[in-house]
Amino acid sequence: MAKATRKTPARRNSPARKRHTTKALDPMTVARVSSAYWHSKVLHVANRLDVFNRLSGKSMSVDELARETGADERGLDILLIAATSLGFLERVNGRYRNSALATTFLVKTSPRFQGGIVSMFESWYPTWDKLYDAVVTGKPPVQKPHDQGEEATRTYIYGMHYRGVAQAQLLAKRIPLKGRAHLVDIAGGPGTFSIMFCKQNKGLSATVIDQPQTLAVTREIIAAHEMTGRVHTKPGDYLNEAFGSGYDAALLSSMLNQESPAVVQDIFRKTYQALAPGGLVIVQDQMLNDDKSGPVLSAMIGVNQLLHTPGGAAHSGREIAEWLTGVGFGKVKRVPMSAPSPFTVLTGIKPS
Repeated sequence: MAKATRKTPARRNSPARKRHTTKALDPMTVARVSSAYWHSKVLHVANRLDVFNRLSGKSMSVDELARETGADERGLDILLIAATSLGFLERVNGRYRNSALATTFLVKTSPRFQGGIVSMFESWYPTWDKLYDAVVTGKPPVQKPHDQGEEATRTYIYGMHYRGVAQAQLLAKRIPLKGRAHLVDIAGGPGTFSIMFCKQNKGLSATVIDQPQTLAVTREIIAAHEMTGRVHTKPGDYLNEAFGSGYDAALLSSMLNQESPAVVQDIFRKTYQALAPGGLVIVQDQMLNDDKSGPVLSAMIGVNQLLHTPGGAAHSGREIAEWLTGVGFGKVKRVPMSAPSPFTVLTGIKPS
């Protein structure tokens, strides 16, 4: 009778075994990503009810807050518990108060106030609900904020300003413009970066180019920073108009993702023409890494551009550098930014 053949067990260090045991999968990942909007909606509603400003410098019970906001007491308490769990509030003996996070970023009197950002993202929520349509058609399902009235434009521009203050201060310190006289800020929105560059560099003036609707808000922000004499505004359409000439520095910040590669390269050509020989170009955006696998924030900004623009997408740092070089800029390099800045910054020089 033939002997039974004994099976040899697989070796413990086989490649197949390693592939399946190198990293444990988190079973909550799918649920966490699928429900991420729960967190954002809690913050949106708390901000809209002005909870953080009502709690500035004091604590309140839920019934006190319900009377002030006009909200249902049970509904408000459930919302406040959720905001507490997210780190925006603290609950002590049944009373609520702002956390350090909310005090720093969500109270209007704070110099680091970002409540405008919350309002801006809440206004985009219905648009994101149409992502399926945008992916299938390749077309934005909504109008741009400039086409939605003065209040929508105002909310959007102030949101950009509050979001940009810390980064503008960082960039102005990181890239010296000493000895340069005139910066052009193309599609500069609220003018935040021009303001901070001028504060950092004595003798520097700046011109912010943008749409007239935007510039009406920009001038308010410039005046609030007491920079009216040094930061000027110029109505213009960067898609169809030249930027002027004779500038010795140019800033392109957080606007290239709105456009297609062909349009970005045209913007670079017009920027090159606007600069005097030896002029410096500064390009700042939330760029993809070179293999376009992330980071997450840049990838999500690309999705947002799909929803809001006809040709926008997130571009990689390598692509941006190649396009700058292609129109004639030399000495193109990346400028490292300290954490937690999410931006990639490139500079280049127009040859003398």
